Amino acid sequence: MDNTYLIFGHRGARYGLPVSAVSEIVWLPELSPIEELPPYITGVFNLRGRVVPVMDLGLRFGHAHEPYLTGDRVIVIDSDAARVGVVANELYDVLAILQSAIKNPASYQGAGGHEHFVRGEAMLADGLAMLLDIDALLRSAPTEAALSAGEPSAAAEELPLLYGKLSPEEAELFRGRARSLAQVQEAAERSGLEGYAVIRLDDELFGIGLYLVREFSHLRSIAPVPCCPAWILGNMNLRGDILTLVDIRPALGMATESAMSEVAVLRIGELLLGLPVVEVVDVVHLAPSDMAPLQLVAGAKSKFCKGVATVDGRTVSLLDMESILSAPELKIEQAAQ
Repeated sequence: MDNTYLIFGHRGARYGLPVSAVSEIVWLPELSPIEELPPYITGVFNLRGRVVPVMDLGLRFGHAHEPYLTGDRVIVIDSDAARVGVVANELYDVLAILQSAIKNPASYQGAGGHEHFVRGEAMLADGLAMLLDIDALLRSAPTEAALSAGEPSAAAEELPLLYGKLSPEEAELFRGRARSLAQVQEAAERSGLEGYAVIRLDDELFGIGLYLVREFSHLRSIAPVPCCPAWILGNMNLRGDILTLVDIRPALGMATESAMSEVAVLRIGELLLGLPVVEVVDVVHLAPSDMAPLQLVAGAKSKFCKGVATVDGRTVSLLDMESILSAPELKIEQAAQ
């Protein structure tokens, strides 16, 4: 059974989804309401030619709707039979949770229906998380055939109920996201997809290969390590693992004054280390055609990048972490203990 979960929040509640069930995470686009859908399905959007119904967990558990915000995401989960998006206000962590730490759920049968969507509860360091039942979520999703046959409702009247009062710029942002997600690229262009965690260092965005990322965590309780170079920030206890925190900004020719609050936990070979970052921004999947040539990467960063990509209109430099950690500016013989 999967034991690694994406922990996210929606309207004050905290939820967990098995990472293996998450196909991608996108910024919330403009949604198109369709008549006769369950009330907790607030609309649909076109994801590269497939119609994706979007579930609001707050409504599913019987709470009142709150307007969506520009910073909201949609976590897309799917199987061969169905696909559904789940709205998230915040993305917290990717965590490995022992089965022994998962308790049977209380009753969450809200006013929106009778299905039981919570398969367990996990007590995390910063609060309780309800672990969602993927099979139940997908079983409740409308089929693509039903969505295709559905009649769109009066979007001009319904959308303000979902998003509240929007400025013209905010409305265009949601519409632009919908247009971008609807674009269908040829299968050959989308072959060889690679997953990247998009992180922020100072005001720049970087991509780290997801195959290296074990989880994300909050930066806390750093214990200094004597006689180490300045780019070894110290050690952090992560559920019993001693995690060495490595600041890669010197290798990238960047200043080191900015405060960092998150940690990307990486496993590179036998080495487990923490990469402090200002923010974990997104998780994206890129095809080779999404990446621009290395010549567009300037300065010290050029020798440590595989290329660049554009995500939501912003440039992301794709890092070669193995090269960075073997660089003279930042060489790690073994983790500091």
